[in-house]
Amino acid sequence: MSNHRKVAIFWDYENCSPPLNSQGHAIVNGIRRIAHVFGCVTSFKAYLDVSSQSPKSVGFRSDLQSSGVSMTDCPHNGRKDVVDKMILVDMLAFANDHPSPATIILIAGDRDYAYAISILRLRQYNVVLIVPPAPNIPQSLESQASVVVDW
Repeated sequence: MSNHRKVAIFWDYENCSPPLNSQGHAIVNGIRRIAHVFGCVTSFKAYLDVSSQSPKSVGFRSDLQSSGVSMTDCPHNGRKDVVDKMILVDMLAFANDHPSPATIILIAGDRDYAYAISILRLRQYNVVLIVPPAPNIPQSLESQASVVVDW
């Protein structure tokens, strides 16, 4: 595919975080390799509630940030689905700002994204879904993506 196409990466870090013994730069490089197949990365965001993270994850998150990932803090403050809602809005804002053909890469395993992915595909966006190693990834989510990649 052409490298002038725009790519945005949205990572539900809170629900799809890698093991802490992983190296952040290595994970980012792997995701970047996938992304560059589809074009030029314009945005790479990871979403999490920083206050709920283990103190051990500070170094890992710092490694991600120094590798070009924008860490988006999503404080729950007693509310549910804060990360999901922020990702959904940001994906749609990207689509609004970048007409198709463009690619959205979503790193998630939550069925709540299925409808948004379906609508984006109907509007000819390429949607790549990177799913965590879990036995119960909803088929309703995977079936809406253009491409599914196992974590």
